[in-house]
Amino acid sequence: MNISSTILGIASLAFASVSFAFDSDEQRAAIDAQLGDTPSEQTYQNVFQSNPQLAPNILPMLLNKDGVNPQSAVEAAMRAAPNKALEIAQAARNAGVSNETITSGALLAGIDPTQIADATAAGIQTASAGPTPPSLPAVGGQGGGGTGVVSPN
Repeated sequence: MNISSTILGIASLAFASVSFAFDSDEQRAAIDAQLGDTPSEQTYQNVFQSNPQLAPNILPMLLNKDGVNPQSAVEAAMRAAPNKALEIAQAARNAGVSNETITSGALLAGIDPTQIADATAAGIQTASAGPTPPSLPAVGGQGGGGTGVVSPN
């Protein structure tokens, strides 16, 4: 089941990426020029706001630039395109951004992190009830003599 949902998610992401990929190399070059070599936070926020439908495609370009804080970049992308949060999270993962950084960026952008959480092989983590208490020693016995036996007498 988990593998099927992962494959479906990847297929959906691939389809969505194709649907909203850059229209042309010129468009990609223009956005790259707007970002510059070391974009400020304000610069990339403006680029995301101007092109929200392209946020999942712009994010990997941005993360390859010098001096970009991945958490701020993810946050800016998700603020500009909250409806593309899952695609943005996957693009960030593909670019090597940690799940913790992606989750923090999502929270700062006002996105529910459970919508973008990456399931692990162990499944979703749940709180455990704690350690189990030790078992009680045996009561009575045939002739006693053990250290772990409680006599009914």
